[in-house]
Parts: sequence; structure tokens; C-alpha cells
Amino acid sequence: MQKQDVFDVIYTHTEGEPLCIIHSGVPYPVNSTVVEKRAFLVEHYDWLRKALMREPRGHNDMFGVFLTPPSSADYDAGLIYIDGHTYSHMCGHGTIAVAMVMVAMGMVPRNPDGKTTIRFETTAGLVVAEVDATQDEVLTTQFENVPAYVEAQDLPVVLPGYGEVKADIVWGGNYFGIIDLSQTALRIAPENGKTLIQMGLAAREQINAQYKIQHPTQAHINDLNFITFWHQPTIEGAFYKNVHVFSGGQLDRSPGGTGTSAMMAMFEARGKLGFNQPIKSEGLLGSGTFEGCLLGEVDLNGKRGVRPTVKGTASILGTARWNIDRNDPVGAGFIVR
Repeated sequence: MQKQDVFDVIYTHTEGEPLCIIHSGVPYPVNSTVVEKRAFLVEHYDWLRKALMREPRGHNDMFGVFLTPPSSADYDAGLIYIDGHTYSHMCGHGTIAVAMVMVAMGMVPRNPDGKTTIRFETTAGLVVAEVDATQDEVLTTQFENVPAYVEAQDLPVVLPGYGEVKADIVWGGNYFGIIDLSQTALRIAPENGKTLIQMGLAAREQINAQYKIQHPTQAHINDLNFITFWHQPTIEGAFYKNVHVFSGGQLDRSPGGTGTSAMMAMFEARGKLGFNQPIKSEGLLGSGTFEGCLLGEVDLNGKRGVRPTVKGTASILGTARWNIDRNDPVGAGFIVR
């Protein structure tokens, strides 16, 4: 038997969307920033991403995060988000889950008043989470995300079989191409997953072909990976229902945290949402909601941005210690479609 690498992980879900938290076994360069840590992972540990996200340990829609040491005293930890295909700049459902796990499992000191603040370093910027807990139970996470903003509006997109629609490009920690399905026959539901994937990948290709993105303050961010479809909600009290299609055709099961941030920025820019007006966002499964709110506006190097907060809850599913033999071609990770 070959020498094996050993890694400890924690599994959670947030409104059905999974998260694999990788919290041991990676020797990050000392005093490196989170962007430098991600470059280190891409060069030296991309095999680990594939081995944990893909089969046989994961699955096509697995999502994960490398929980890293902070680069400075300004942060409590770093977050590098991943899936079986690529890396993401930020993730809201993941931030909700990681923050709750860190409090529940004693990875950070729990504030006696029940409100524990955790400052995360992400490749999108600073994200500040507040975990609400009693002595016996960790309840929710609310986080202030990086500033969101609208990059472009009303780009033409053709959805095969459904006709032309319009897309807005919005930053909410990731770039999203946001498309309103209200005037089409396509509904957001698990049984329509295959069609939603096909439409999302087609829309992303068209948007990326006609518009080049560059974040106004983050030089390393210039990619659009997520397509968001939305229409009227099915849960009473929700503001909308949406689904996010990303990477190789994955569907976010949750309402989406960076997605909720982007959606609120889109609605605010169109005069449909005000500051300090809480809303609820509904995801693919229709199982629950996230609560979002815009606190005010900020300047992003000449672009007008808004300050989003998102609140939700996650559940711990279990823990695992994975042994990885890098000479095992099947255990290295594979995808079947």
C-alpha cells in the first residue's frame, strides 16, 4: 500500500446545499494572503480539491471550502471556496455554515453574550459574520458581505425554446448574470433541473461572449461563473424564488448568499428595494429562506455599491477523515454525467 495523505473535514448543509469544510492537512505558506493561499492550492493541492469534491468521496454538486489560517491579526480565518470544477471568490451559504461550525465546535471563543463575531478573509474581500447562539445551541449566522454593485443591465440573451430575455450582470461576492423568467413558461423546481442547467450554461456563454468584466477594486476578479434565474416566490412572505447555475452545470439548492446580495443590488438599482428593508429569498428546493437587507451605499473606485447582509442557518451532518492515495486513479476523483 502506498503512503497516504490524511485530511479532516466537516460536512454541513444550508437549506439543502452541501459544504465540505477542509480544515487540516494543508501546509499553507506562512504570512501569505488568501489570494496567495489560493494560488498555492491551485499549484500544489488542486488534486485534493478534485479528490474531495468529485466521486467517490463527493458528487457532481458537492461544494467545499478550505478553512485557512488568517494572514494577519485583522482576520480570524481565511475562506477559499471550491467545487469539482473550479474556485469561487465567495459563498454565502458556506459562510453561514462555516461560522456556525466554528462556534459550535470551539474553533473560536464563544462570546458569553451569545453574539460571536468572526472576520473572514476571502478572495472577494473582508466578510464579517455574527453567530447567534445560546449555551446549548448555535442558531443562525448573519454576515455583512463584500459590497455589491450592478455592472450592466438588459443584455440580450436567447434561451433555446423560450426566446429572448434580458440579463443584468451584478457583483455580490461573485459575478451573476441575472435573468427574470416571469414572462416565460420555465419554472424553478427540482424536476426542471436538467432544463435549468442547459439554459444557464447557454446564457453564461452568451453573456461572456458579449461583455468583459473587471472588478473595480479587485484586480484578480474578472470572471462570470454564475447565472441566476428568478421569478415569483412560492413561499409566503418571500420576495422572489431563484436558482443559481454555475461551474460545470451545478445547481445551488439554497437561496444563495452571494446570490441574495446580487439580487438585492439588482432590485435596488431598479427602484424595487430600499435600504434597511429586509427581504426573504427562496431557493430551488423551496424548503426555507435566507433573510437579506441592504444597509446603505459605498463607493467602489467610482462605481456605486451597496452593503448587503444575509442571514440563515445551517446543520452539521458529520465529520470524516479521508485517506488519499495519489497513485489511485479512481480515488483521485472523477465525474460521471
